[in-house]
Amino acid sequence: MKHVLLLCLIFVVNFASKAQLTSGSLLSGQIKTVDIKGDSVDVQKWLAEGKIVVLDIFATWCGPCWGFHESGYLKNLYAQYGPDGTDQLRIVAIEGDANTSEGTLYNSSLGNWTTGVKYHIVNNHTFNSLLKISFYPTLYVIRPNQRVFEVGEFRSNDAMWKKAMFPTLDIDLFTVNGMDSKTFCNTVTFTDKPTIMNMGKKDMNNLQYTYSRNGVVQDLTVNQQIPVFSNVTIPIPTIVGLNESTEFEVTLTGANGEMFSEANRLSFKSSYLRPVLNDNTYKIKFTTDLYPGQTSWQLIDNKNNVIMSQSYRAGNSSNGAGGEDANKTFTYDVSLPTEDISCIRLIITDGANNGMQFFNAATQPTPGVEILKNDGTVIKPVLNSDYSFTNTRTIFTRFEKTSSADDIIATGFSVSPNPASDLVYIKSSFEQVKDYTLFVTDIMGRQVTPHLPNVSFVDVLSFVPGLYFVQIITKEGSASFPFYKH
Repeated sequence: MKHVLLLCLIFVVNFASKAQLTSGSLLSGQIKTVDIKGDSVDVQKWLAEGKIVVLDIFATWCGPCWGFHESGYLKNLYAQYGPDGTDQLRIVAIEGDANTSEGTLYNSSLGNWTTGVKYHIVNNHTFNSLLKISFYPTLYVIRPNQRVFEVGEFRSNDAMWKKAMFPTLDIDLFTVNGMDSKTFCNTVTFTDKPTIMNMGKKDMNNLQYTYSRNGVVQDLTVNQQIPVFSNVTIPIPTIVGLNESTEFEVTLTGANGEMFSEANRLSFKSSYLRPVLNDNTYKIKFTTDLYPGQTSWQLIDNKNNVIMSQSYRAGNSSNGAGGEDANKTFTYDVSLPTEDISCIRLIITDGANNGMQFFNAATQPTPGVEILKNDGTVIKPVLNSDYSFTNTRTIFTRFEKTSSADDIIATGFSVSPNPASDLVYIKSSFEQVKDYTLFVTDIMGRQVTPHLPNVSFVDVLSFVPGLYFVQIITKEGSASFPFYKH
């Protein structure tokens, strides 16, 4: 959505056969020279003194390099942690292109690279081999023990910078990739596996975690070396042919034989949902983010007929932010054709290829799609995957027409609130239906309450968060009502 500066990788043809220093490796050579002011630069001396060193290898013609330079991030780091701050940090910017002169630092086509810079700037390409420069910009954080972290895709992530420079824990885990949530009509393959990076002070030789599928928990261990600044993907099983709504959760509980505190545990959750409609009329609630003009969607049936489509108005600012349609929830009434409809797809398209991620979670509604029955029952809540995508996101809904008797029962009872946190209330509009029995099942179909005759509420406070179903049985028919427990 937001038109931010693209800090992409600019590949240098002459370096194509090399690869940058691997995160977790040790700096093996000397970086000793003078900067453009004639001041001494001695990286090994600084490291021996206990300083953190940041290296910014750039080229004066490199647009993404200039964009990062102009962000002022390194200037701010140096002011806070350099000699005039806490004196924990040294920064060296190295112009690494042998074909550009020192003069271009002052008058390149992009601007003056020296303006306002107090840290060292070096015009010396001879360190490219030692630093294995394969693209510009390349940014390294080097700890006093000479352990190297290649910042790469995390250059805009302040938390990652701070963890790389100033570790506070022996084991400090950072999320590289989490777990996604999905919807499906028939079957789906579960493939999500979280990836984490060790950003602490010590290497790990094992990692303990729990893996939960619909509340059934297994205690597992990754038995492998996980050095500082290296990644590990948690080896949870791939499930082929998943055909029912399922909740997954992975929690990292300890490493090197010691348990993490609750505050330092990482948890990952994923909902694989199979939303089912029993009526050909229902409601869609669609919530936009800050850039509504870049978002559109289509509702398509299994015959590729477009049932509904919608786009939104951009704001009046130069990048389309804001406006009347921004961070707003729209409600639509949907009517499906009754012939041979089995699967409905809602396809969201984002024109800027970065999803609908621009919103304030504390003050604005979460962008995404909520699908509701006409009585307000939520069959598909907003998921994090609704807004966290690039170009497109597809949301599936299964359509299954109920029998006439069950249909009557389904419209005569209601279950609220949905989602629920403590009590779920059951209301009936049938004066003639005096007797009914209900019980609650989880998404695996397991019964989690006894049969309860003619009750008006169910206490769900102790339920594990997830999707549940209130099953109501009468002499005339039966019906199932989904709800989510917070």
